[in-house]
Amino acid sequence: MLTRAQIRNKVRNKPWVTPFDKIIAVCDEKNKLIQIYEDHAHSKCYGAAAWSAYHYKRTSRLVVDAWRDGPRDIFMLKIGKGKLKLVPSFSSGGIEQAEISGNECRITYAGLAGAGVGVTMCRGLAKGVKGVEIIEEGGGNKLGKAILILPKMVKIHIGIDDTDRSDAGATWSLANEIGVKVAEKKCIEYINHTLVQLFPMAPNKTKNCVATVLTFAVQPDKKETLIKSVSKLLKRETLSRDTGIAVFEGIKIPNQLTKFADKVRSKLISVEDTLKFADKYSIELIEITGEAGLVGAAGALGYAERHEEAVKLP
Repeated sequence: MLTRAQIRNKVRNKPWVTPFDKIIAVCDEKNKLIQIYEDHAHSKCYGAAAWSAYHYKRTSRLVVDAWRDGPRDIFMLKIGKGKLKLVPSFSSGGIEQAEISGNECRITYAGLAGAGVGVTMCRGLAKGVKGVEIIEEGGGNKLGKAILILPKMVKIHIGIDDTDRSDAGATWSLANEIGVKVAEKKCIEYINHTLVQLFPMAPNKTKNCVATVLTFAVQPDKKETLIKSVSKLLKRETLSRDTGIAVFEGIKIPNQLTKFADKVRSKLISVEDTLKFADKYSIELIEITGEAGLVGAAGALGYAERHEEAVKLP
C-alpha cells in the first residue's frame, strides 16, 4: 500500500497528475450500501466530475446512482463486485468492487488512458485517503487499476429549528457556522447543508419558517462526540427558548420520514405527534432550549437530500 506522501513523491515529475481535493466514504452495512463523495482536482475540475458521474453510472453495475454537485461527484454503490468491460471513449472507466473490511472501505477503480491516471494517482493524493494499492499504474493507452482505501464512516443528518427571534438571528447561517466549527474536530466531515421550507402559515413562526439540516460523515465511535458538539454550540449561540434538534443516521432517507416531512411542510403538527413518530422510526430528538423546535427539526430531515425541492413552498 502507498500512502499519500509516497504517491506525492512518486508523481513529483509527472505534471499531468492533478490531485483530487478530498474523498469520503460513508457506509450503511444494514442496507449493503456505500456512498462516495469525491471533490475533484483543486475543487475546480467540473468537467472531470461531469465525466465520471456520466460514465461510472453507465459502466459499473455497482453504481446505483451518480450525480455531480459542482466539482463534487456523489456515487451510491452496492457492496459487491462487478467485472467491467472497458471500451475506449464508450466506457473507459468505472468501479468494479466496493467492500467494507473492518474499519476501512476498499473501492476498486479501473480506467483506460487518462481515466486510468485518475483512478490511481489523482485520487490517491486526495485528503481523506488512507492509502492506495496500485494494481496497474495506467497512463497513455494503458489500463490503470487501483484499490482506494478510505476510513469507514457513517452518515448523520441533524435537523435544527428555531434558533432566532423577531429582532435577531438566522437559523440557516448559525447552523452553517456550527457545521464548519464542529468539522474542525478529527474524524468529522461536514458534507452538506440543506434549507427546508416549513409550513408558511404557522402562527408561531419567527418570519420565514425555514429549518436547516446539517449532514456529516463521522467515524462510528465519534457519533456521540458530533451530537454533543452541535448541541453545546447551539445552546451557547441560540437566541430562542424553543431550539430543538433531530438526528437520523443513514445513507437513504426512508419513505416514512419523507411523508412526515410533507405533513410538517403542509400543516401544523403537534410536539406529541412528533415524539411518537420519532420513537417509532429511531429518530433522536434533543431539546436544546425547548421542545417547539423539535417539530421543524424532525420534519426537515425528510428533505436532507432534496435541496431543490426543500426550498419550495408547499
